[in-house]
Amino acid sequence: MCGILGHLSFGDARVDRERWRRLVNLLAHRGPDDSAFWADGPFCFGHRRLSIIDLSPQGRQPMATADGELVIVFNGEIYNYIELREELAGRGHRFYTRSDTEVLLNGYREWGTGLPEKLVGMFAFAIANRRSQELFVARDPFGEKPLLYFEHARGVAFASELKVIAALPELERAPNENALAGYLCLNYVPGDETMLRGVCRVRPGTWRLWSAAGQSRSGTHWQPPDPSAPESRVTEPEAVEQLESLLDRAARFALRSDVPVGLFLSGGIDSSLIALSAARSGRLSTAYCLTFAEASYSEWPGAERTARQLGIPLVDIRLGPEALDDFFPIVAHADDPLADSSALAVWTISRAAATTTKVVLSGDGGDELFGGYLTYQATMWHEGTTSRLPMLGRRLLARSARGIRTSERKVSGSYKLMRFLRASDLSPAVAHFTWNGTWLPDEAARLLTAPAGRAVARDALASLARAHGLPARPTLRQLQTADVREYLPNDILAKSDRMSMAHGLEVRSPFLEPRLAAFALSLPAGLKATRTGPTKRILRELAKHTYGVEVAAAPKQGFSIPVHVWLRGPGRALVDDLLSERSLAALPMLDSGAVRAAVADHMSGRHSYGFELWGLAVLVAWHRRYLQGSVTMPETSPPPAIEVKALAALGTS
Repeated sequence: MCGILGHLSFGDARVDRERWRRLVNLLAHRGPDDSAFWADGPFCFGHRRLSIIDLSPQGRQPMATADGELVIVFNGEIYNYIELREELAGRGHRFYTRSDTEVLLNGYREWGTGLPEKLVGMFAFAIANRRSQELFVARDPFGEKPLLYFEHARGVAFASELKVIAALPELERAPNENALAGYLCLNYVPGDETMLRGVCRVRPGTWRLWSAAGQSRSGTHWQPPDPSAPESRVTEPEAVEQLESLLDRAARFALRSDVPVGLFLSGGIDSSLIALSAARSGRLSTAYCLTFAEASYSEWPGAERTARQLGIPLVDIRLGPEALDDFFPIVAHADDPLADSSALAVWTISRAAATTTKVVLSGDGGDELFGGYLTYQATMWHEGTTSRLPMLGRRLLARSARGIRTSERKVSGSYKLMRFLRASDLSPAVAHFTWNGTWLPDEAARLLTAPAGRAVARDALASLARAHGLPARPTLRQLQTADVREYLPNDILAKSDRMSMAHGLEVRSPFLEPRLAAFALSLPAGLKATRTGPTKRILRELAKHTYGVEVAAAPKQGFSIPVHVWLRGPGRALVDDLLSERSLAALPMLDSGAVRAAVADHMSGRHSYGFELWGLAVLVAWHRRYLQGSVTMPETSPPPAIEVKALAALGTS
């Protein structure tokens, strides 16, 4: 796991290499073990290293083939690198290190743009071909590892994090108002754009190739199974058996490491099953569980039961309102404004775990792949009942939601009812995005000042549904596929990567192994979620066989914080600062009166707008850092500049 950056110049243009060399240390937190910089002709690459596989100096990057023709910077882990190494060796390729990085170099020489299809793991990498003067970049199937790029007249820049690109003089730092509309509805930036105009994400499961002449092309190396294809024809017992085998295989792959591997453990099904599969390999060192003073938020009893049964040491990490002191560092590390309030929880548990380990496993992806979110059932109910009423009745139901006083306990029934009813006048496809969202499209529009921005906000979620090919009445599998492509990479995995790598911790998600994922998505809907009954039925059946009924029946809780209550109490100062008239004056695109009215409604207890206000506070803090101020260049010594001949000689030393 690492941090990478680089640039390819077009034509005769060249960049300030010393500036780029200094920029490498903006990613120091992603790789505290080593750093290096390489530049030649139109290329410059920088790397920060977190040593996980091949801890020796031979694993240093940027790394080159023995002849120096190909040079790579790589962030992530290739779990099947041993098998690929054997295959490549059989084809005549020589290896000089034990690293998975060298497998990528020889794999690109052998398979070219077909390389990513061969990989199992999480990755974002860039390869410079010095002979053809081309830059090849690729990102893993689910977007576990970030990769941003910025094309301009003189070249293309890429980096693991937005702060690197924001520091470039070529970038005109301006807000992306299309992205803003989606963010207000979702608390994360959807799609492939970012909140900085002109900066894009490499889409998960894709690659891009640029030439020094300024030409580019792209391709897809993995995508979820076609949701319109027939479901797999498998019985429940057969499905449970196949699932257990695939999960054990995925866990064995994810445990490949030259350092100890820990686990994020909650009381839920996903992490409990990951723990069991990993424990069978005998490689787990320690489990970490986040606990709260608020009993409805704490998952310690279930985690402690699982850890005791498996014989894994369990560390209790307490999260309290004092964690709000980390609000601004969290915004700084999140890159784009990312207002999933559970980022505070991931930040806290990652910081504690990083003091004793470099790698942990998590259950990320289980809900999307196996239909675990309550949002799926909500959409089924909406499609089967609410959406079939006359529009006048649906509008009355939506209006009635405003009068519901909600409990602010975790996942309270009144809060779920309010959020369900408020989307009554939307189509099921659009309503689906509101269940995990914040402001409804019309509400988001009222927060904006420009007529054009309001129009984009009103259409933001409908546009998202169209982008993911959702019909007005989508199937469960269509909803899952949309979430795998959208919510998973742009919220869940972005949060996991940024909050963990802020502390030099690598998080691996065994559920996100392509074969396992394809199996899960192709299962009959009845083995995942139906309108009534428990979600993740197949995972619960496996848990029942291995742990018993208590774990199998555990309700879905989520990794959230008491945001409503905290913002009225210990977080009040944050709100008073960030959402004051003075602060909002710097964001002319926002209607300060509408924002202040929402603050007043929440603080009075008339409405529970905790998630919405958290999102607005994150947006203002992000704006201060990236648009009102400038990215501060590191004052620490830049990394050593590696000569090409040194890279080429690396394997023969």
